[in-house]
Amino acid sequence: MNNGITKIMLVATLASATAIAGCAGSTMSNSETTAVIGTIVGAAAGREFGKGNGRTLATLVGAGLGGYLGANLGRTLDSYDQNNINTSLSNTPDNRPVNWNNQNTGANYTFIPTNTYQGQVNQQPARCRDYTMRVMMDGAPQNVQGRACLVNGQWVNAS
Repeated sequence: MNNGITKIMLVATLASATAIAGCAGSTMSNSETTAVIGTIVGAAAGREFGKGNGRTLATLVGAGLGGYLGANLGRTLDSYDQNNINTSLSNTPDNRPVNWNNQNTGANYTFIPTNTYQGQVNQQPARCRDYTMRVMMDGAPQNVQGRACLVNGQWVNAS
């Protein structure tokens, strides 16, 4: 397929996610947010690995798999997990793992802040941290790499 069709597919995916969020009449849930991010990352990865005529199929498969994994990971993060993540981001030195088990979901977490630096959010200086998180859920590991910045006293995911 040509590059124009691929760009149209990406724009359609982003527009669909935005429309779905707008229809809900509120902010997106954690599961919805991670599903959208997973879809985009999966599509980009699929596009990189696909060759020739198979590139479109690899992009679609990557988007589907990324969305599925993202939704499952987001669904498992409840307030207990968010509190552990926020505490880890606020207090844990770089490269020191923090482990916890969520009794409600049965998921086991290893969260590692990997890099602390001064970043910018909305053109304002902000304390930011890169992190990795490994989640063992239903016997299957899921790995996430991310970035969060401290904005108005709250850690928010940053891209």
